[in-house]
Amino acid sequence: MESKPRIYAIMLLLTSVSLISCSDNETNIGNFGGFGNIPPPRNTDFEEKESFSSDVPVVNHTQLKLVGIAGNITVTGISGANSVMIEAIKRVQSDSTQDAKTQLQELKVNVQDLANEVRVETIQPIDGGGRKYIVDYTVTLPSFLKINVESDAGIVTLDSFENDVTVNNISGSVILIKILGNASVALLTGTIESDVTLPLNGTIDLRTLTGDISLVIPVNTSADFSATVSIGSINV
Repeated sequence: MESKPRIYAIMLLLTSVSLISCSDNETNIGNFGGFGNIPPPRNTDFEEKESFSSDVPVVNHTQLKLVGIAGNITVTGISGANSVMIEAIKRVQSDSTQDAKTQLQELKVNVQDLANEVRVETIQPIDGGGRKYIVDYTVTLPSFLKINVESDAGIVTLDSFENDVTVNNISGSVILIKILGNASVALLTGTIESDVTLPLNGTIDLRTLTGDISLVIPVNTSADFSATVSIGSINV
């Protein structure tokens, strides 16, 4: 008996977005004099940094949620691992060594051991005064966990996972390596490189406003494929 081909759904979308700025009763967007209150850019030639590490045993956890702001994030799945190992380099760039050293104490990595989730989050001052706050993450954990990463800027790399992965990034690039699961990536500007093997009835949804998408899938994949381009290119 001839078996029916398995059908997968793959969506690759480059979408354009219109932004409309609206004023309220307390804001006069025609008053350009207000720009005179904006301080000049801060010199950020001086940098201070320090290391952070944490180890969370995996018990009933099913997901890692990592929320970064600026910096590169690398998350690697390891078969047989039984804990989430978080290593980070915190950096502050400012106009003096002393100021950068002082502000480094305000840049924190918050690790929460929740019921079914390990959550890692960058905490920094709301008003940085022109300083640059950067945290680079290197995380290793069991390859069966789901991965959810949010970032504002930097390179996000997910390597060797046997479950679903989700990435929301604003500026930079996203790299998926040896993913066996559903993959969802939303990127405002930058490139997406992905090597994904879909499970039965799985989906890939890759989106960027301005940039390029490269997708590698097994040659025997049977799939519904849809792709649109606004600004950029798609290579499958």
